[in-house]
Amino acid sequence: MKNGKFTVFLICLITAFVLSACAGNNETIPKDNADTKNESHENMDRNEEESDSMEEGMDHSKMDNDTMEGHMSHDEVVSLNDSTGENELKIPPLLEDENEKEREVAYTVRAQKGETEIFDGTKTKTYGYNGAFLGPVLRFSKGDTVKIRLINELDEDTTFHWHGLEVPGAVDGGPHAKLKPGEEDMVEFKVIQEAATLWFHPHPEGSTAEQVYNGLADLIYIEDDNSKNLGLPNEYGQNDIPLIFQDKTFDDKKQLNYDAAMNEDGTIGDTLLINGTLNPKLTVRKEKVRLRLLNGSNARNFTFKLNTGDSFEQIATGGGLLNKPVTMKEITLTPSERAEIVIDFSKLTAEDELALINKEDGSTLLPFEVSDQSGKDSNIPEKMNDFSITEEEMNLPVTKKVEFFGMMDKVTINGKKFDKDRIDFTQKQGVTEVWEFYNKPDKMGGMIHPVHMHGTQLKILSRNGEKPPKNERGWKDSFSLKPDETVKVAVQFKNKGVYMLHCHILEHEDNGMMAQIKVE
Repeated sequence: MKNGKFTVFLICLITAFVLSACAGNNETIPKDNADTKNESHENMDRNEEESDSMEEGMDHSKMDNDTMEGHMSHDEVVSLNDSTGENELKIPPLLEDENEKEREVAYTVRAQKGETEIFDGTKTKTYGYNGAFLGPVLRFSKGDTVKIRLINELDEDTTFHWHGLEVPGAVDGGPHAKLKPGEEDMVEFKVIQEAATLWFHPHPEGSTAEQVYNGLADLIYIEDDNSKNLGLPNEYGQNDIPLIFQDKTFDDKKQLNYDAAMNEDGTIGDTLLINGTLNPKLTVRKEKVRLRLLNGSNARNFTFKLNTGDSFEQIATGGGLLNKPVTMKEITLTPSERAEIVIDFSKLTAEDELALINKEDGSTLLPFEVSDQSGKDSNIPEKMNDFSITEEEMNLPVTKKVEFFGMMDKVTINGKKFDKDRIDFTQKQGVTEVWEFYNKPDKMGGMIHPVHMHGTQLKILSRNGEKPPKNERGWKDSFSLKPDETVKVAVQFKNKGVYMLHCHILEHEDNGMMAQIKVE
């Protein structure tokens, strides 16, 4: 055998051996062996070798430049096409409450297949809730008892996950709660959290990415007495606008061919849809307008800013109102993150060309058209909430250490892939603990992982030992974790059950970058 061929043979042999060893190290931990108050520290040491082995097992030679530079750094991903502004933005309908009793809300939510005319004259096959594509907005108030009848009208298994809701694990809608085609279920819970912009989407093991990509996603509004009395813009569809940002790739027949578009490191498209609208624009009155931003994409990060460089006010994180508005010129949201911002259009005219753009690639996302009509007077009060991080929380020891590592299908949490029969962490109901998250880079640098924890709203205590930015000093259920970054969060679960912890790059989630937390 010639030297070159022998070298190739040797490399292949070593790679096969390492991959086999990595697979073998994903042992199942019995459900009862789950107390990680101390075990999490041991896991970090024990799995350091496993992570190193996995890193060696990655075949970087198969990654093209777009994958390495784009997916790993999110700096050079495929650019979005600019919105031409030729179509008025569609506003999702509010789902009608089926219950006339005060403080009780009843809905029926169906997961369906359909066809949608995204492009003029062409029917695109899509999924939706109570319709062909995306779905209606659900609206709750703090203190409501909510009953939702869930119906799966797809020809595949699905679940209904209430992203950001603090509910018992049994009704959270994770991968264990799957409904087969034709099945239905009834969930009931009480809304115990403050005003927030949340969302819902499917969570079936191994196929979440495709189902969200095909259209299963929409928003949840929670209101409370405080939010109703602040005087913020709150006229739905007029000065309170839901915005679901998703990037897609359409094939030559203008279909969402997920199998063709799918990327193991996160599927990223060149065509932007906002609320399912292609080439959208938003016509606004001369008033302050509240935009509820959701990054509903599989993997793309968005950095929102105005084309003029003007500032806006951020009033809320994904989990609730900030204590006071934060003046911003840009805001970055990784997949699943939400934010509420207010833009003042009161002094603008039809001649002013204002648009929301994506700093990541310079693309125009949403042009605004200002009408001559005056809108309602609304205020952004200096004090909106009483969120706080206590001295006790700051002084709590770290009891859970969590390491996110890898890319493509070689993604792990603490060196392990998801196993639905294994509990990875345990925590007591009502007890606050400090979790420390670390994104371990590989030899090529690594990539951002959006971290999402089910069943709770958490507090970010620090990023690399420093205070979080002002606009993150509020309730969160998802946060970005950059390569080589350490983030500490205070976590308390108000309900019992089993909850997921995972990367919200949906392909990473499907590839096993997910763990389970049991709250007792």
